[in-house]
Amino acid sequence: MTFTNDERRLLLLYQSGSVADTADTLRDALLDTNDADERKVIAGILRKLDGMDEAEFDSYVLESEGLYAE
Repeated sequence: MTFTNDERRLLLLYQSGSVADTADTLRDALLDTNDADERKVIAGILRKLDGMDEAEFDSYVLESEGLYAE
């Protein structure tokens, strides 16, 4: 799965242990933001998470540890 820099930044910020928990956290964040660009990014992440299994998610998070999104 490929994430944009903005998606990666928010995904790692809101990562909550599992695909389902992270998606729930992002849905909460979606309700808390009025910024149209951020809402678009979060919606994109949620669509991508819907297609990920736990192994793929864990692998992505592990590979991304310590990386900074630009």
